[in-house]
Amino acid sequence: MSAKLTFAQKLHRLAEAAAFLGVFCTLAPLLGGSIWFMDFFSHFKPQLALCFAVWAAFEFLIRHRGHALASLVAATINAVPVLLLLVPVSGATGTHAPHPAAHIRILQANVLTCNTNTPALLALVRTENPDVVVLQEPDAWWLRQLSPLTNAYPVYATLPRDDNFGAAIYCKSNALSADIFHLDDPETAPSTHARIAVNGRVINVVGTHTLAPYTDAMWKGRNAFTQELAKKLRKIQGPLVVSGDFNNTPWSPHFRDFLEASGLHDSSQGHGYLPTWPAFSAPLLRIPLDHCFYSDGVTILSKRMGPDIGSDHRPLIIDAAF
Repeated sequence: MSAKLTFAQKLHRLAEAAAFLGVFCTLAPLLGGSIWFMDFFSHFKPQLALCFAVWAAFEFLIRHRGHALASLVAATINAVPVLLLLVPVSGATGTHAPHPAAHIRILQANVLTCNTNTPALLALVRTENPDVVVLQEPDAWWLRQLSPLTNAYPVYATLPRDDNFGAAIYCKSNALSADIFHLDDPETAPSTHARIAVNGRVINVVGTHTLAPYTDAMWKGRNAFTQELAKKLRKIQGPLVVSGDFNNTPWSPHFRDFLEASGLHDSSQGHGYLPTWPAFSAPLLRIPLDHCFYSDGVTILSKRMGPDIGSDHRPLIIDAAF
């Protein structure tokens, strides 16, 4: 008759099972280009790196050196793609703004349709004084509450929707135009586009919102949408900044496909990732779903996360030169 396991042994076996699950989650994204469920695991590299690092320390303390080494390898595999985002782009040509440069500040926010904390967003606008406010998910109620914005931001385009796919863009008086456009997708999700003049130069600002990949069909819809968007963005002439809720992270193969198809650069590169969702959780549990991309001729001076505005997403404040 086998001896009963001690509590410590039971805990260790449970941790080993979790480690094997972590290995699966680490390897699954290799098939993420073609299988929805596998792509899901590509979004959690920071969390996996932390878990494997803790597991390695635990195994080292109980003198399981082989397990500790294997855990360190797994932690490194997950950590390296995250840490590489801190490395500035080197050797790239044509990505920097001319001198002297014109400057613009963009406030990007998915407001969450059911959120009612409009004063928080209006206060953030007053504090940050952006040149452009790019919003996702406003409905008719939200737009009524935001009507004071039109005093300082008289050039705007809005399309309220009740299905979490409303869109709005508010620009100061130096904007030349603001409009809504649709791509050829089943959801007819609106995107926004503004042209803004600063010091004799013109920059394009686009805001967008993709499907959340909760099912295989929605995953395919998100990927098709971003590829269609990439084609649209390729046709825009001049400096360009794109922001929005992309429901994707930098470690997904489809994120990289979008960058290649659009010819844009990821602002996370050189600035690090900012975990924006879900806003109500601890930072270590969040993932970066809200992004900013930019074209040649634009330099991202800074990108930072804004405060809680009652949404499930944290806003972004982007300073760019062009």
